[in-house]
Amino acid sequence: MRTTPFPNLIQQSDAALNDSDKTLTVPSGKAWGLRSLYAKLISTATVGNRQLDVLLTDGSDNIIAKFVAGAVQAASLTREYICAPQHPQETGFTTGVMLRALAGECVLPAGYKVRIFDSAAIDAAADDLTIRLLVEEMLE
Repeated sequence: MRTTPFPNLIQQSDAALNDSDKTLTVPSGKAWGLRSLYAKLISTATVGNRQLDVLLTDGSDNIIAKFVAGAVQAASLTREYICAPQHPQETGFTTGVMLRALAGECVLPAGYKVRIFDSAAIDAAADDLTIRLLVEEMLE
């Protein structure tokens, strides 16, 4: 439920280093309308192709939606992924950036989670993943 006629857009983020698996949880009493997602992955020299995935799960980690980057990321690269409703489903990077679509009108209730991670887990404890979500935060 909105408390004003205007959306309450806020940023949720996790920029901790040495981690390629991030999860943000919708706080108690809130709901998030997911508007966009930005992820920056800096891969180490450890050989292997990273696959960036986005999972939307309920509070018990049951998957309700899955979004997958359209190309893998090799070692020793910096890549940016930008996901939002109505974006194209790119299958390659343009100057290090890839656009991907998210489901429109996606509202996650309290306890639901957004997980962004390298599903190949090539160097999970050393790759650096930064994530930023733009969400409309509402009261339940």
